[in-house]
Parts: sequence; structure tokens; C-alpha cells
Amino acid sequence: METLYDGKKLRALRKARGLTAQDLAEKVQLSQSYISRFENNKAVPNIDIMHTILKALGTDISSFYAESSTLNSNLSDWIETGQKLSDEERQLVIDTILALRK
Repeated sequence: METLYDGKKLRALRKARGLTAQDLAEKVQLSQSYISRFENNKAVPNIDIMHTILKALGTDISSFYAESSTLNSNLSDWIETGQKLSDEERQLVIDTILALRK
């Protein structure tokens, strides 16, 4: 499955803010190795973690993806709606979308 997530962009944003991966990890109460996995595209943060990380970096999800030329114009609406869902509701939406793609 293709993802719009870009760990390199996250790393560049962190560095632009003058933070080490350890600094960011402490701000968002995650391990430095977790941040490293996100930045090296070894893992993709869920929407809640991404929101927390970007907030700590002084931005938000819409702004983070705004410069992406592959971003669908409706994606920010999806993200904002997804943030309002419970974990169970979010999983149901994901399961439904995956079932429709088969």
C-alpha cells in the first residue's frame, strides 16, 4: 500500500527547529529509537502520534502535507475527521476502505 508519509521530511522539519531526535522524543514522550524509525521510514506513526509530533514541532498535519504535490485535496478533511473518531471507529473505517479496494 502506498503512503504519503515521508520520514525524511519529518527529520528535516525537526532539524530546522534545532532539535535532536532525543529532544523531540522527550517532548512527545516516545523513545528516541521510535522517532528514528519514523524518520527512516521503518515505521509510520498513527494519526495521533503524528499529530503530537507535529504539534511539538510547531506545525500541524495539514501544513506538513500541504507542500506535497501528491496530496489529494480532500486528505486534510479525512485527517481532521479521523482525529475525531475513536480508535474503534477509525479501525472500522480502515477495514472498510481496505475491503473496498479488494
